[in-house]
Amino acid sequence: MSMRSLRSSILLCVGLTALALASPSAQRASADADAVARLRGFTAEQSMREIAFEQAAQSSPNAKTAMADELAIAGHVHRMGQPTDYQTAAYVRGRLAADGFDAKIVTYDTANVWPIEQHLEITAPFQREVDLYEPAVAGDAYSTRHAEIGKPYSGFSDDGDAQGPLIYVNYGTAADFATLRRLGVNLRGAIFLAKQGHGSADSKGRRVVSYGGKALLIYPEPGFDPFGPPTTGKPYPLGRSRPLGAALRNTMLIEYAGGDPTAVGVPVPGARHLSFATLRVPPIPVSAITALVAHQLQASLGGPLAPRAWATKATPNVRVGGVERVHYVLRSRRFIGPIWDVIATMRGAQAPSETVVIGGHRDAWTFGAIDPTSGTVAMLQFADALAKLRSSGWRPFRTIVIGSWDGEELNDFGSVAWVDQNSNALRSSCWAYVNTDEVAVGPTFYAYATDDLAALLHDVASVVTAPDGSPVAQYWSRQDKMQTVTAPGIGSDHESFTYHEGIPSSGAVYYGVFGTYHSAYDDPASLRILDPGMRFADAAARYDTVLMLRLADAPYPDLRLSDLASALQRRLNAFANGKTDEGRRIDVVRALEPQLARFTRFAEAIDAAADATAATGNLNALVSMRRLGFQVRSYFYDPNGLPGSPWQGSVLYNSDDTISTLPSLETTLDPKAGAAALAQIEGAFARVPPVLFI
Repeated sequence: MSMRSLRSSILLCVGLTALALASPSAQRASADADAVARLRGFTAEQSMREIAFEQAAQSSPNAKTAMADELAIAGHVHRMGQPTDYQTAAYVRGRLAADGFDAKIVTYDTANVWPIEQHLEITAPFQREVDLYEPAVAGDAYSTRHAEIGKPYSGFSDDGDAQGPLIYVNYGTAADFATLRRLGVNLRGAIFLAKQGHGSADSKGRRVVSYGGKALLIYPEPGFDPFGPPTTGKPYPLGRSRPLGAALRNTMLIEYAGGDPTAVGVPVPGARHLSFATLRVPPIPVSAITALVAHQLQASLGGPLAPRAWATKATPNVRVGGVERVHYVLRSRRFIGPIWDVIATMRGAQAPSETVVIGGHRDAWTFGAIDPTSGTVAMLQFADALAKLRSSGWRPFRTIVIGSWDGEELNDFGSVAWVDQNSNALRSSCWAYVNTDEVAVGPTFYAYATDDLAALLHDVASVVTAPDGSPVAQYWSRQDKMQTVTAPGIGSDHESFTYHEGIPSSGAVYYGVFGTYHSAYDDPASLRILDPGMRFADAAARYDTVLMLRLADAPYPDLRLSDLASALQRRLNAFANGKTDEGRRIDVVRALEPQLARFTRFAEAIDAAADATAATGNLNALVSMRRLGFQVRSYFYDPNGLPGSPWQGSVLYNSDDTISTLPSLETTLDPKAGAAALAQIEGAFARVPPVLFI
């Protein structure tokens, strides 16, 4: 046995040894836990104090403060890098500093692209300018501010001056293009019109280029929901569904790993950047437009009738086009300029070198009242609660970090920059990341987490108050009897922590139909429809506050390796039952099954040792247990990334929206990369030391 393995095995014994050697008073305290609702990671006495702090903190969030923060941040359009974006950073910094945090603005230089000319006209069979703005709606004064909002666009699209026949291509999938070919439609030189959904703007743009297209215009059908099936309720401003005039802005960088693709290293001011010409975006203009614009264009398309399945809500007998001609111009300003994260810390009293991070982005496509300001409001309400606790003598066990990220909408620019700058410290000291992004949309409670944090989310739900005054656990159960905690998936700043660095993450939101998403109408006026009285905002703040207190205050934070082991086993079982490459699947499963069985025994032993050690209150022994927790995480991190995915440093956490673990397991089936993927997974498991005390 190597010295490293021996040392690791000795560390594994610490928890149970500490329990055996604990003083009689410590053993009595452990026994008292039977009579007290002991929280995992705390002694009975600590649990009583923690419960009192959590109850006090839950009384802090209030609708008046939430609305004041909303208006201060979302009262103006604040896209990444704009002067108003800096103003929101200064406001958040000031609020956090007033709550006793060491708060500062951290500046990075990143690539940015702002449209300076967007022009669309029909040139045949008649000539007419097309208004690209989202129309003002009754009862929403913010929607009248067209110059501030700007026309819809797709971030980082290539520029162009395109003229040609307009062709409607349904969703723009490969099958849709094949249908056009069967109909005999000439595709070369055309400008294409596609519905949102069934693929990213980037992938659709590349397909348009492959067929000789000159430009792509993408629109969302009324009621379109990017997170689920189309909605049928009343459209905004009468209801929650997407109206005809709402565009859905998007970024063309979705195919990139997180962060600024032009950055060379951490994009601190003065750092080198690659040329914009190196960006791998389709070499044509691609733009988000409204359904109102799209249906005006569809009215005179001409050409063959489209298949019945291609019908739109406004144009049931739509044609594929070829007769109507259009002229579309997109010109942009491309520059390297500043973005601004806000980083605030509250130093821990017992373990100041350890951290837990709560964060959410602040930049918005337009006003961003829900996405993301509802999440920023929750963070600020959390900070207010901690300020009140501090006045009563409370101090966190470990350091709390709040991150208000910039540039998320374009590609997680701000969070990736900060995580990269602090990479080593985060991997060796950050227990978990809690994400806050568009947390107050509607009445449905929705939680996501890496598997090792899922149980903690359930425990918090049992003590936090829902919008209707009942415990969240009851509220949640009425909506979902299983109280499902889903995989974190993709689409927000947790990616930087979890998939890039291997740090557990979680988040919880009150969700619902969000028809103003990425449109001009995501403004404070919409809150009377989406979150009247700020009830969901306050409920989200209460949940995040208690979740963060558990992570920040516990001598041993409640991360459960045994739950992670169970998730890994489910993942391997599902892989084994796949219907392709059965022979290779059998070989992979046979190689990993014994490794996983050994890891499961290890995980169960670690959880038991952590529970036993925490129950004694022996802080010296807990230091060793916590060090072991970080050591375990290092086994499943590879600085060189995964085969075919160098940005993904975690061998463990999967960025898929439904599959939570082992991101490279399917890669083991690849004829070229399969051997390397399997060797990497086996190597991660092999680093787990033997368990000597069971």
